[in-house]
Amino acid sequence: MDLSVAQRESKLQCPNLTMLDDLVIVNLRHDSLERMPTAHTNLQWQTCLRRIVFLHRTELLILQTGVDARMDLYRGQEAYQFLLEVICGLHSPVMGETAVMGQFRKFRANARFAATPGGNFLRKFTTDLLVDARYIRAHYLQGLGSQSYGSLIRNRLKGIPRVALLGTGSLAQEILPWLIGKTDVRLFHRSLLHAKRLLDEYDQIRLDKFTMDDAGWEGEAVALVIAAPLNSAEIDNWLELQSVTFSPTLDLRDKAATDPIRSSPLVIKLSELFDSLRQDRKRLESRTVAARAEIELLARQHAQQQHCQAFEAKDIMRMNIAARGGEPSASLTS
Repeated sequence: MDLSVAQRESKLQCPNLTMLDDLVIVNLRHDSLERMPTAHTNLQWQTCLRRIVFLHRTELLILQTGVDARMDLYRGQEAYQFLLEVICGLHSPVMGETAVMGQFRKFRANARFAATPGGNFLRKFTTDLLVDARYIRAHYLQGLGSQSYGSLIRNRLKGIPRVALLGTGSLAQEILPWLIGKTDVRLFHRSLLHAKRLLDEYDQIRLDKFTMDDAGWEGEAVALVIAAPLNSAEIDNWLELQSVTFSPTLDLRDKAATDPIRSSPLVIKLSELFDSLRQDRKRLESRTVAARAEIELLARQHAQQQHCQAFEAKDIMRMNIAARGGEPSASLTS
């Protein structure tokens, strides 16, 4: 079901969902998005990776026939913890990314909550998640650094208006999304078939055949990224024929250390990028471990607060009944 349609058409009816212990979160992974019965999708949040459905615990009896290995169920405190981790980007391919928080904010703003105790609970519940997510991001997930070849290379080339990319293989394909829109890319190829496949996906790039001729440059600052299994002699010969000096040159060849390029003034080798990536990932790991620990604490505090509010409500009801001379029911004496 399309999320926007669901949001427009659904009026959230959960009159009995007033406690965290009543809440069940169903996480449907991308390959099982159509397996959730539509009768149980009053409130759902959909991203490109998952669909999350909010249920009352009593609905699990009906749901059991639809549960498979690609569905994850979270209850109560665990549900709050899981949702907070997702919103903070801790379940995303790029750890700690911010887009998912924006998606949840939009989902929360568009949701139509019923004027019932259940609707009020969900309104406050989703608001609390956003408040806690902002806190986690501000204290643990800022400035995480680069986590992939693409992001690392983009940071190295920040502010450079033009990039020459040698290669059309899997490494070039991984790098291109991080460069498109940030800089002009000239892609030098030896296989037109592979190059056209990339051009079909990224029509902003300019294709050039890799030949031993001057490719023609306009005198602007140009960086070079080598993502092809060329030997240094070929690359040096090509560099000497160009009418521009490349700076920096990012040499992503496996043999960059043993077969170094000598015709470029500033060469950053693959091993140097690996070192930088390891440092960033080590810092990322310590940050995410601390963020998860804080999220677990917040979820536990949220659950405890809910229980305290429930006991306070029962005490008030007992006092009101006693004031009228009645006897409290069994549920209020438990």
